[in-house]
Amino acid sequence: MTRLWWLPVLALLLSACQTRPVTTGDFTRPEQIKRWEMNGKLGYRTPEDGGSATFDWEQAPRHGAIHFSGPLGFGSAELTWRPGMARLETAKGQWQARSPGELAWHLTGFWLPVSALEYWSRGLVWPGAPADAEENEAGQLVRLRQLGWELEFDRYEPVGRVALPHRIKAEQEANRFTLLIREWQPLP
Repeated sequence: MTRLWWLPVLALLLSACQTRPVTTGDFTRPEQIKRWEMNGKLGYRTPEDGGSATFDWEQAPRHGAIHFSGPLGFGSAELTWRPGMARLETAKGQWQARSPGELAWHLTGFWLPVSALEYWSRGLVWPGAPADAEENEAGQLVRLRQLGWELEFDRYEPVGRVALPHRIKAEQEANRFTLLIREWQPLP
């Protein structure tokens, strides 16, 4: 029994080395959020078509997945991507491309800049293209012109200690979409 006196000490030392889990309260700025889950509704309109679908989006720094369900003409669709490769699976078929935006064409009939939406959905300017941005007095993005799109961020809600967009309206020529985010879950 006296030979094992060090076990409780070792257990105490190891427990002191553990880090506490990251929570939504740890984020104070949108750019700190690199991983998330969100869900909501995407509505779109083109001169030829229009529709909407609910979505569940999981994002990590170098890959993502969006599951769409509803009347997009496909029933449901799964869009996944990682650097240099994207895949869209629906009941009507499977497609691959270099970026998720190229594949979103099959869902909406226009180029939906999914890579930029990773930033826009957090209320951030996408760093991959020039932009003209307008912020409110709280420093939140309210209007943005980027990639030929004109975006309006008209509803922010608190998620932990950071305010994140919950509605984004976008227009490019005759194409429009609205992203309505119902639930945001930043992840560690």
